[in-house]
This record gives sequence, C-alpha cells and structure tokens, in this order.
Amino acid sequence: MTESGHPPPGGPGGEGYDRHEPNVRFLALFGSALIVVLGMIILGLQYYHDRVKEQQIFIKVLAPESQALKDLRAHEDQELHTYQFLNREKGQVRLPVERAMELLAAEYAAGKVVYPVRSYPVKQEEPVPQEVEGGAAR
Repeated sequence: MTESGHPPPGGPGGEGYDRHEPNVRFLALFGSALIVVLGMIILGLQYYHDRVKEQQIFIKVLAPESQALKDLRAHEDQELHTYQFLNREKGQVRLPVERAMELLAAEYAAGKVVYPVRSYPVKQEEPVPQEVEGGAAR
C-alpha cells in the first residue's frame, strides 16, 4: 500500500493492464445478435408507423362521407333504376339500366343491332424497304 492507503496501480505485479486476450467468438456473436435485434426493432417500428399512418388516413379522409356525396349517390341511383318521362310530347322516356340492357340483348340476339359506320376495306401492309450496305434504306 502507498501512503494514501490505496494499493499500487496494476495489481501485485505492477503491470498496469490486463494481459488476457478478449473472447473473439463471444464478441462476434454478441455483435451479430445486437445487429439482428436492432434491425428487427427498426423494421417493427417502421411497420407500426406505416400501419398507424394508414389507419389515420382512412379515419380522417376515406371513411367519412359528406352529405352532398350521399345525396349525389341517391340521385344517381334513382335515375339509374326508375322509369321517367323526359319529354311527353316526343315520347322520350328513361328506362332503368337493367331493362335497357335486357332490350339491347334481345335486339342483338334478333340481329337488329346495326352499327352506324360504313365498312371499308382493310389497308394492306406496305413492304419494309431492304437495307443497303451503308445501313441506309433505299
């Protein structure tokens, strides 16, 4: 012991440092496990963040329907699925879409459907010009 009451530095031999080699296998395994655990934590936090963000977007933006949108959809449904006179003098009526599809299918099956276009001959393909030695076409 010294005068201050503390043992001399370095232990009994007075060397001042540890002469043992570090356990390389333990350090490598510990470092690898630490990297894997940190990677899993990062991926887990990213997944959690993305999920919470998507839920908040759905709750605030996609889920609520305004009254105007509900009214518009109700009006469109009424027009698609009900009969209505458009012009009584001319005899124009609006049919439900289901009935209109049935009538069109029946006309098509009877061969009454005519497309309002004139047929025309198919244009023939022009031959591709042959290449000359310089790489230019004739």
